[in-house]
Amino acid sequence: MARMTRPDGVIIGRATVGRGLFAGRAFRRRETVLAIRGRVVNYNLLWEREGSAFSANCIRFGPETYLDPGGGPARYLNHSCAPNAAVTKRANRLYLVAARRIATGEEIVFDYSTTIGDDDVWRMRCKCGQPSCRRLIRNFGSLPIERRAFYVANGFVPPFIIRTLADRVSLGVSRHAGL
Repeated sequence: MARMTRPDGVIIGRATVGRGLFAGRAFRRRETVLAIRGRVVNYNLLWEREGSAFSANCIRFGPETYLDPGGGPARYLNHSCAPNAAVTKRANRLYLVAARRIATGEEIVFDYSTTIGDDDVWRMRCKCGQPSCRRLIRNFGSLPIERRAFYVANGFVPPFIIRTLADRVSLGVSRHAGL
């Protein structure tokens, strides 16, 4: 497959694990890389299609909903325990933003745990190969407290995920902060 830069500045290509999303140009820290588009589905549909490519590619959108990126570029987002991007939610839409500078040609990866609430049972083996690899991708609350605090402080966790945590106070997140 030829690697062509899409109008949104990303490339779909071969990655260490299957296919991945790559930077067709450099992105600055906090720059929006991509608006994640797709249809919003109820979690019951994921349970019905558990184990399918459909359920594996959906991203948590709200307390009981997921976003199916269909055949769009977000379908090719891979996980890393040392991510260079994050999924954020603004104005009822999901966006992929650069968590640090991303160089042209670099694979764009995010930490799946930032979109998995503590009320979710999904998990998978990690194959990111990073020195900081946790070996198992689980819910946000399973991350080390320092990592959780970093993600929250930088706005790299959607508020509905934070609301699922039993120990929000340990993050310095007030129950009265609108989260």
